[in-house]
Amino acid sequence: MTVRKIKVAFSVGEESGDFLGAQLIKNLKKKYPDISFIGLAGNQMKKEGMNSLFPIEDLSVMGLIDPLINLSKLLKRRKQLIDLIFKEQPDFFIGIDSPSFNSGIAKKIKSKTNIKTIQYVCPQFWAWRKGRAKRFKTYLDHIYSILPFEDELLKKAGMSSNFIGHPLADQFDIEPDKKSAKEKLLLSEDKKYIALLPGSRNSEINNHLKILENVARNYSQSNPNYHFLISLTKESLIKEDRYLNEKNITLMKGNTREVLKACDYGVITSGTATLEAMLSKMPFCTIYKSNSLSNFIITRLLLQLDFISLPNILANKKLIPELRQNKLKTKNIINELNQMINKSNEDLIAEFKNLHRSLLNEDQNKFTNIIDKLI
Repeated sequence: MTVRKIKVAFSVGEESGDFLGAQLIKNLKKKYPDISFIGLAGNQMKKEGMNSLFPIEDLSVMGLIDPLINLSKLLKRRKQLIDLIFKEQPDFFIGIDSPSFNSGIAKKIKSKTNIKTIQYVCPQFWAWRKGRAKRFKTYLDHIYSILPFEDELLKKAGMSSNFIGHPLADQFDIEPDKKSAKEKLLLSEDKKYIALLPGSRNSEINNHLKILENVARNYSQSNPNYHFLISLTKESLIKEDRYLNEKNITLMKGNTREVLKACDYGVITSGTATLEAMLSKMPFCTIYKSNSLSNFIITRLLLQLDFISLPNILANKKLIPELRQNKLKTKNIINELNQMINKSNEDLIAEFKNLHRSLLNEDQNKFTNIIDKLI
């Protein structure tokens, strides 16, 4: 019996999506050894043997105004990918996260081809536009949802979907081993460590890094036993020697997950890293600030949301503090740090463990079953 060769086009726009894509490629290669991949890939997907049409850093923008400023470049890059897909005629197009970028590609594909379209990571319609779910059917054949409540909402809207668990949940132990994690990073057992994550996009780093540096410098003056680890991606433009003369600040590049597992507390920019911090069972607060041009629009939108951090959204209640926009000040972050350091966090850690269990995927065949169904 001849096994059909399958070709998949991917579109991934940021580091968190790159990890998800790499995990998906691994699963697909196990089921379909002759499968091939085209499109956009990050470093982790490249390690799985996929080439990228162009660097995904070209899509690294944040908020509402940044995409408008870079609109010409984004549209040019999107057209390049669409042209490649039309030329290669893959069996599937899988957009990973980055819904604004990927939805335009899926719509174009559906208007001119019979290529099956899948979105991996559900667009956050439940946060901004709840009625949008019904429109997904017009350009998507299926959605892989990675948050438990999304699947139920999608099915109610008549959308084909399945909850496949969150891939990050398998990368962390339910019971953390801080001692071992600190040893891996050659950190002292006698010190307490605070993780500072300004974000992975350049625009996020520009908006958050300086205030986090101020927090580290001010806090360490009166608390010399606390050491700050500022964690950035390998691709970050921040120079390695930036904190060479700082006694209580260390720059860590390319090992964010290990930093979170090792640290005792954290200040984390809103995004996937808040989930990684939760899975590390590390008490933390979430921060978010957009650039000045988009402040007004973003603030209006954020007022519609009860929460912006994934642990709070999953729990549907406030587990961790959130400092947004004009509340994001050095003194407010230090105040939150003092509160989490000076109280017992046992109940919080128990909540984190329960949420961790709810995100696990017990059936790895959920990925490939959908591919089989759509072929």
